[in-house]
This record gives sequence, C-alpha cells and structure tokens, in this order.
Amino acid sequence: ADFKPVSMGRRQSLALALIASAAIAAAASGLASLLYDWRRRSVRAADLSLRRQRRRADLAEAKARFVESVKAATERAGLSPAEEAEILALPTAELVGRLQARTLDHRRVLLAYQRRAIDVDSRTNCAVEFLAPDWAGVDLDGPLAGLPVSLKDNFCLAGRDSCVGCSALIGRPAEADCSPVAALKALGGVPFVRTAVPQSMMSVLSSNPIDGTVRHPSAPGRSPGGSSSGEAALVAGSGSPLGLGTDLGGSIRLPAAWCGCVGFKPTNGRLTSQGFGAAAAGAQRLVPGTWGPLAHDVGGVALLMSAMCSARPGHQYRLDPELPPLDWAGDDCDGQRPLVIGYFVDESPHLFDALPCMRRAVQLAKSALESRGHRLVAWRLPDAPYFELYLRCVFSDGGRRLVDLLDGDELSPAVRHSLDTARTPRWLRRARARAAAASGRREAAVWLEASLGADADGGGVWHLAQRLADARRQFCFAWRQAGLDGLICPAGACPAVHLAPTSGSFTGALSYFNLFNTLNCPAGTVPVTRVTAEDLAEAAAAYPAGKSAWHRSVAAMHDASSDGLPVSVQCAALPWRDEACLRLMAELEAAVARQ
Repeated sequence: ADFKPVSMGRRQSLALALIASAAIAAAASGLASLLYDWRRRSVRAADLSLRRQRRRADLAEAKARFVESVKAATERAGLSPAEEAEILALPTAELVGRLQARTLDHRRVLLAYQRRAIDVDSRTNCAVEFLAPDWAGVDLDGPLAGLPVSLKDNFCLAGRDSCVGCSALIGRPAEADCSPVAALKALGGVPFVRTAVPQSMMSVLSSNPIDGTVRHPSAPGRSPGGSSSGEAALVAGSGSPLGLGTDLGGSIRLPAAWCGCVGFKPTNGRLTSQGFGAAAAGAQRLVPGTWGPLAHDVGGVALLMSAMCSARPGHQYRLDPELPPLDWAGDDCDGQRPLVIGYFVDESPHLFDALPCMRRAVQLAKSALESRGHRLVAWRLPDAPYFELYLRCVFSDGGRRLVDLLDGDELSPAVRHSLDTARTPRWLRRARARAAAASGRREAAVWLEASLGADADGGGVWHLAQRLADARRQFCFAWRQAGLDGLICPAGACPAVHLAPTSGSFTGALSYFNLFNTLNCPAGTVPVTRVTAEDLAEAAAAYPAGKSAWHRSVAAMHDASSDGLPVSVQCAALPWRDEACLRLMAELEAAVARQ
C-alpha cells in the first residue's frame, strides 16, 4: 500500500546515474589496469637492465682472463707465428687428416685457433665467450680427432646461458648439452668459442643489446649478415676451421655469402636438433629451422655432414630416435657422372630483383660448370607464393612469442620493426595491409597480412599446412620433369649491406634464401666473385629501384663502398639429397678455382 511508482523522469535519471557509475567504474578499472601494466613493465625493464649490465661485465671479465691465459699458454708451448700460420692455412679436411695421423698435436692446433679467434674478435666483436676445452668429454679417436669447432650462441651447453641477445634469457643456464654438441664431442670435435647473433635471431643484421654489434671481417662498415653473424665473421676471418650455425630463412647461407665463406643448410630432419633453446619464430614447426656447418671450403662442410650422418659410429642416431636412419651416401658426393643443373636468376614474380653483381655470378657459375662437362638448363620456378607462405608459417602465431620474449627489453633497431608490427592490433594491421595493397605496395601488404598469423587466410594452421604441402609437391614434380640433379641461383639479391642501413626494410631480398626453407631443400652457398666497378655502374643505370620500397633500400645500400665485396652463388637439391647438393657445391668450387 505504501508503494509509489517511480516517475519516468526519475527512472531516466536513475538509469543515467547507473550508466555513469558503470562508465566511471570501467574507466577506473581500465586506468588501474594500465597503471598496473605500466608498473609491471617498469619493474621488468629495470630487472632486465640490471641483468644485461651484469652479463656484459661478466663476459668482458671472462674474455680478459681468457686472453691472458692464451698468452701464457703460447709462451709455454713455444708456438711461433710461422707454425701458427701453417696450421691456419690448412684446409679443414687436411687439418683433420693430420690430426688423425697424429702429425699435428691437437693442443697446438687449438692454441693456434684460439689466438686467431681472439684477434678476429678484437676486430669484429664476433665472440660471446671463449670456452676452456673439456678434453675428458671429447673422443680424440673420433673422425674429427680434436678439431676446434665454433658454435652459434643458441647451441645449448650445460651450465651456460644461451641468451641470443635477449635479456629475459639471462640466468637460465641449460641443464645439458644439446644433442648436436653431444654428438660433436663424441665425434672428436672441440667446442672452443660461442659466437654472437642479432637479438632473438629474427634479423639478418648483427646487433643485440647484450653483446653489441658484429662487424664484417674484411669490410668494417658492413654487416656480416645474420643470424649466424659471429660464425660467418669468425670463419671468414680464419678464426675457426669449422663453425656451426642455424638456418630458419637463410641464417647460415646469407652471412656465409656476405662474408665470403661456405655455408650449408641440410634438409630439416637430417641432423639431430634436440635440446635447442627455441626463440621467437624458431618454435613453429611448419617451416622449422635446422642447423648446419660453415667452413673455408666445401670439403670442410662435407666433412662435418659425413661424420654426423655416418651410421658408423652413428652417434646422432643413438641420441635422437626421431631421426630417419639414413647413412651418408658418399658416392653421391664423389661421383663422376656429368650433372644436369638448372639455373635461374629472378624470372619468377615471387622473387626479388637481384642486383647485377648477383646475376653475373650465376652466369659465371654456369660457364664454369659447363667447362667441367656439366649440362646447364634454364629453369623457371613453378608459380606459387613461396615468400608469402614462408612469412605466414614463420609468423603463424601472429608474433606473440616475439612480443613475450622482448617485453620490457632494450631493443636493437633490427627487430624494432617486427616487434612494432606484432604489437599492432590485428584490425589495424589488416587495415594497413589493405591500404598498402590498394596503393600498389605489394610487398608491404604481404608482410602485414602474414604478420596476422595462420588464421589470416581464413583456414587456420591446417589450411596453411595444406598450401605448403601443395607448393612442395608442385616444385618437386617440375624438378623431376626437367630431369635436374641440382639447381643454382643467386645467393640473395645483394651483397653485404651497411652495418646500420639508413633506408627501410629489404626483407624481400631474402626470398632466394627462404625459398629453400619453405621447400625443405638442402642448400648451400659458394663464393664465386666480387663486386666490380662495372657492376656498380650497371646497377646505377638499370636496377629497378623504383619498383618498391624494398628495392629502393637495396639500391641505396649498393654504393661505391660495395666495390670488392664477396659475391656467392646458391646451390640446391631435392629434399634428403644433401649429398647431391654438396657434390654440386664442390663442382662449382673447383670450376671457379680453375677459371
């Protein structure tokens, strides 16, 4: 009886008051969340900064101690400059032969390479840390017989961090050696130095906020490439007879090509990869990375592959039950039958325009191989969006892992663009991709669409995996139809770029490398020539710098200081035909040397 209905005006006022209260509460909650996130990030950034400072100091102190210990060891051993030079001049296979025959002492060989590695590091900043050898863990009677081997920073060693330039990974030492290192020691290899990489290894440049910037061994103003930056600089500077790197999209072959040494990416699954620390895109399994060797010559990389893949002694197969039981087919490496070799430059719409020096190198390689009796045939890639597929697979998580890994970290310029893209809301990335496509910026549109992750094409991971499988089948079918034994093409679109490129991204220039990651083909690079003044003049007159922003970047970095830079050619074979790829590389090396 006492109930009195609320008037319409009072109801509206009450509703407005409730809405206002809810809005205030939501705003307060949002502000509190922002403040909490800001506070969390500030605390994390301060913690990571302290970790970086401590690690830098620890590494610098350890390097200084190591340099002094090597000086003392040199005096005790009486290692003369002439003896050191003689050891360093030996091809890797001959060096191993002398170690096996005991005509060279493994301790003196190690000392010679330690001295040279210290010298190369002083000029290039290629080494993260030098390692005291644990001779008890090395089988000196194995096929490598005490050969010093350098390791990229992401090869896990028991009790040591593998930071890959990321502060969040400091203070997280590995519990055990990764399986490649365990197999290496069982074969008689001696890990003696760990080498630097770009931050998160998601760059072809060479800097990170912990270890600094790696410089090119013969052109200090240029980058050695990445992500196996330190390995290529050390091997090309004669500071290591054999280096181990990893390759997700060219990370062995590109720095080897830029520095002028030999690099080889095996078929994924041919070598054991258990126990690696996964960073950034390395965790996805659609186009997984693999590891492989860098050396002065093809004989050095073939030596490592044959030792690792031999069923006798078969160390890696005992360590890794997931490996296919494939013995090393040495006859495929040493055969005498003339080869049918396909070649291409950039006749595919899905590849980047290579600079004149890169195109000339392929033509030079063609002529050199023909002079040895091989048949060279012009070949076109089947029409498939290889570069788009590669980017979609590598960024299938939309960049989430990269964001988590680098949250609060000091960033190197090389990864800032990728991280900024990964942090951009998906709706805004999609809008920017559409705008780029509408304005004719095809490469930027592909990059932005791919950064959205596996769901960006509407089918998810399963659909992406099917598209990848279709492209691989199409490629292999076309190869078989042409009757090819191997393939040669440019080792990227350009030689080594400046340490700090002043222009924008040149991601598309890497399409020649990640093509063979996408297809899971074994591939390697062999030095063939050097940039000439004629190459530079032709590039200035004819290179299509106006084709895209990425082409403008490449053209801007190819200036007079490029004269004399190494230029390599890339060789490839069908999946699981690693031996055939290495034979082609050896044939090319011999043909170029003869000319």
